[in-house]
Amino acid sequence: MKKRSSKVYGLGVIGMGRAFTVMLPTFIKDPRIRLIAGIDKRSEARIQFQNDFGGIVSDSMDSILDNPQIEIIYLATPAELHISQIRKIVSANKHILLEKPMSLTIRDALAITKLIASSKSQLIVGHSHSFNLPIQLTLELIKSQKFGPLRMMSALNYTDFMYRPRRPDELITEKGGGVVYSQAAHQIDILRFLGGGSVKSIRANTGNWDTKRNTEGAYNAILTFNNGVTANATYSGYAHFDSDEFQDWRGEFGQPKKKTDHMNARKNLNNNTLEMNEDAFKASKNYGGINYSPLLTNSSLVQQHQHFGNIIASCENGDLRPVPSGVLIYGDNKHNKQNLKAPKIPRIEVIDELIGAIENKKDPIHTCSWALANLEACLGILESSKKQKEVFLKYQCELGD
Repeated sequence: MKKRSSKVYGLGVIGMGRAFTVMLPTFIKDPRIRLIAGIDKRSEARIQFQNDFGGIVSDSMDSILDNPQIEIIYLATPAELHISQIRKIVSANKHILLEKPMSLTIRDALAITKLIASSKSQLIVGHSHSFNLPIQLTLELIKSQKFGPLRMMSALNYTDFMYRPRRPDELITEKGGGVVYSQAAHQIDILRFLGGGSVKSIRANTGNWDTKRNTEGAYNAILTFNNGVTANATYSGYAHFDSDEFQDWRGEFGQPKKKTDHMNARKNLNNNTLEMNEDAFKASKNYGGINYSPLLTNSSLVQQHQHFGNIIASCENGDLRPVPSGVLIYGDNKHNKQNLKAPKIPRIEVIDELIGAIENKKDPIHTCSWALANLEACLGILESSKKQKEVFLKYQCELGD
């Protein structure tokens, strides 16, 4: 692997909610990142940031855009705000690490793409799970042609997503709520990454099965790629079966988990929301909240990579299955495994790609064009289910375009 840059980049954070809570261990442990400013409407998040890092805090992003120490903005706000906020950030000549989804509409995604193309700013959309090292190793194995050409893929993930504490907007589809905008974005990203990038069409059905949480909680989609590869993507967030069973009971972040965690999701949500409303309960678990606790990324228990459910890439002469500890290989005559060392810094691949783009050392993958194509596919799932027909896509790009 090429030597990583030794330059330290000042980082300003806009939005210190759940996404920031998950990315924080990366920012803390990567020596190339220095946390300088934290912007959030919640005073408890600002207090926590100041206590942890002694940095600048405010409830307004305008207060940090002229700061010359800040070179990168991590933008982790609701997707409908992205377009207006990115305009300001680009005007200040800052680089952007943008939380997915890029936007809620094709119109805004195209506008963001145009903004970045005409600016000096680099923009990477992530974290998404195609950054995971087992997924990247799977792509290397596919490209090696050792198992013949890729023909088919399967992605399956069953979680308790719908019964984690949610803000009201997270249960309204039109505001980016439900599993399609949030979770299909990961599955589509992985499948496009492995499959070549350009999806020709989608046929899908979605499930909305709980009237108290009235948004899409499940979907099943068939993707046909322009290169002839096909894929199916299945997701359920209704907290029944837990597909982490297929990952040797490792959770999404590579951490060991109890089998009972999943089945208790509904009960825990009901018990905790008796004491406070659901929005407040979610905020209490995020950065600075009264129930906040850092992710166990420093623990000796965390010895494996992150994942997003079961993925199988089927080549003519073998199946490849990425897992938190490496890639399982099922060939014509033998089964074996290519192991990966435990990650020292979680999600370091995100920072690698962003800094590589900033320093013009490597063309990024997770660009505006890539994110636009992911968004279009997610919207295609919703449209196909609603109209009960195959939907053809037109804003797709190949891997590396």
